[in-house]
Amino acid sequence: MRRTEMTKQNAKSKGYTALGAATATLLLSILLTPYLLMAGGPVTLWLAYRWIQYRAEWGLRF
Repeated sequence: MRRTEMTKQNAKSKGYTALGAATATLLLSILLTPYLLMAGGPVTLWLAYRWIQYRAEWGLRF
């Protein structure tokens, strides 16, 4: 596997992780309590930030 393919695969994985965290946070906050947004929001933002920084570091387009 070439380096760019591995980089794109890692970026896709990080993106799906951030999307999954956002989905889980919203779903659980709707079903259970809005206070879960205070716990899950920063985690989701951190994962999304790591994903964007990874794409920027490797020069990947959206």
